[in-house]
Amino acid sequence: MGQEYYQSELQKSIEACGALQKKYNRISLLRLFVFLFAVVSFAAGVWMQNVFGYVAGALGFLAFLLLLRVHDRVAREQRREQARRETLERYTGRFDERWKTFPDDGAPYLTEDFPQGRDLDLFGKASLYQLICTAHTKMGRDRLANSLQNVAPDRAEIQRRQGAVRELAEKPAFAVELECLTGQVSPGLDSGETLERFAETRKMPKGPAFLKVLAWGLPFLTLFFLLSALLGIQTRWSMVGFDVLLIVQILFALLGYRRNQAVLRPVFAFQASVEPYRAVFALLERETFTSAYGKELKEKLTRNGGAVQALQELESIAGAVKLRFNGLGYILCNSLLMWDYHCVDRFQAWNATHGAAMGEWLETVGEIEALASLSVLCNVREKTAFPEISGAAPSLFFEDLRHPLIPGKKAVGNGFSLRAATCVVTGSNMSGKTTFLRSIGVNLLLAYAGGPVLAKRFQASELALLTSMRIEDSVSEGISTFYAELLRIKRIVAFSRTGKPMLALIDEIFKGTNSRDRILGATETIRQLSVPHALTIVTTHDFELCELENDQTIHAVNCHFSEHYVGDEIRFDYKIRPGRCKTTNAQHLLRMVGILT
Repeated sequence: MGQEYYQSELQKSIEACGALQKKYNRISLLRLFVFLFAVVSFAAGVWMQNVFGYVAGALGFLAFLLLLRVHDRVAREQRREQARRETLERYTGRFDERWKTFPDDGAPYLTEDFPQGRDLDLFGKASLYQLICTAHTKMGRDRLANSLQNVAPDRAEIQRRQGAVRELAEKPAFAVELECLTGQVSPGLDSGETLERFAETRKMPKGPAFLKVLAWGLPFLTLFFLLSALLGIQTRWSMVGFDVLLIVQILFALLGYRRNQAVLRPVFAFQASVEPYRAVFALLERETFTSAYGKELKEKLTRNGGAVQALQELESIAGAVKLRFNGLGYILCNSLLMWDYHCVDRFQAWNATHGAAMGEWLETVGEIEALASLSVLCNVREKTAFPEISGAAPSLFFEDLRHPLIPGKKAVGNGFSLRAATCVVTGSNMSGKTTFLRSIGVNLLLAYAGGPVLAKRFQASELALLTSMRIEDSVSEGISTFYAELLRIKRIVAFSRTGKPMLALIDEIFKGTNSRDRILGATETIRQLSVPHALTIVTTHDFELCELENDQTIHAVNCHFSEHYVGDEIRFDYKIRPGRCKTTNAQHLLRMVGILT
């Protein structure tokens, strides 16, 4: 849809927020006047003993209560519109550098087990995750992160997800509304701990049958005696009966407190999220999906009565449970109505019917959030395409490939192809070698997640992606940068021996040691990675490695980046070309900073 669409929608939202604020202020002022009118009218009625004053005061109070409800409805509309405005502001922020300030950057997903996350800027500050993530639920964030770590791509699954992502890219209004609603979900309902409590509650035995009889009988008798006393029927005995039954109900509440608390505490913990989730389910139920995967996900939410109806029931139960967590409410409800036992009975019945499906519903919402996040690039970056995934021999081909984190006007596209071979990439400092590797890696993982790539055309086979790029030492473990790189390269070589198709991206191979050892180690590494099921792309400043192109035991090719000069200024076009590099710029850079004269 592009920047103009989101800016137009944002302007409409800003205007709507302003109109709602004016409406809110008007109702606030009117509510004050109506309240004062009611008080003055009622006081005048008392002072003058005039029935019209009482009537006017009563009508004024009724109008005040009505205005309270209207005021509350407008406040809810304000919150929804403000959420929509903030969502649209985030979308417009993706067209410039503001997305780098988004709070959710996926840093918790940076792990030692998946170094590609740091090497390719998938997670962390100024990462792909920070740019595209529109998920607010924990399951949505986890699903998105997992999809970007697809280490065992499956062509059928990728194609299935592609259909849903492509469809969501054509539904920007739906994606914005989904993000607005999930943004109002409080943490907790989709946590594993809460779902485990659901499961534990289903295993708990129900109370004896006589408790259900008492739960209805005792409140009935208690209220009967109270009403009798108020009507003057056997007042003394009625009050005695009322007092005795009051005490009996309190005793039952205390005796069952631990069990009732164990059942109802999880409900209270997530009660604030029930209404927002119900709204999310309702949105998904209303939406029409044409992709096979989209239909499949929606069907999970609508079978057996549907998630919306189940959440409506749970919302009612959660409201009742919330009341008993108030001190005064607990005493009144349990001394008059056996409240805890009714709440437990209602929740256990609901949990037995719908509890097992709750996890699947929440996972479905999370999956749709992840798919919607992957569709973001279609609308905030130019020239995206859905890749072609083949099951043939290891191969990679693309035209006009660009890095998704580089703004459109600055991004330079490149074309490249490689089939069961090693490519040695040479070039001057800052010429674009590392960015080229990262462009390949990040777009490949986007492709395997089912998302779009930034290219005119992109073809790849099913490959496990391994990287050695951002290598850090570890003082606490006594590991130098060079040794850390050795461990990373060892991991890549070990994987190549499994026989599984793979792509290895190695930046500045063995840069942490002397040139003689570096060339020797790099040559042997490339030799071991020169197997029919592997693609390897290595960047280096060592031109000696370009000679591997002539080694009959290694299937290697050379590519390079170059620069040119305008006066004393270095210019780069960031275009990859076949063959080896023939220029260097280190001496020129040393002169520029004043080290060489």
